[in-house]
Amino acid sequence: MIADQPIAPALIVSADQVKTLLAALDDGAEYKRDRAATCADCADQPCIACQWRLQAADAYDHLATLLTQATKASGARQQTPGHATADREAGQ
Repeated sequence: MIADQPIAPALIVSADQVKTLLAALDDGAEYKRDRAATCADCADQPCIACQWRLQAADAYDHLATLLTQATKASGARQQTPGHATADREAGQ
């Protein structure tokens, strides 16, 4: 976490929603990179707009990595014996 950023509230999403989010982030990053690659204003280096596009694409990739790691960690916690979710499922 960056020191000057406030902590965002937590949000619970289903596995299907995570897949949709990851696909959207991947599509968005690819689109930003494609726009930068085909920009007529970028001769030998990215223009300011393309610098922003490439930074946004990197941010999308970073967020996708964080979501993937959080999803894996959540799955591992739910499979741990004695975890609250496992206890609830066993009681059903």
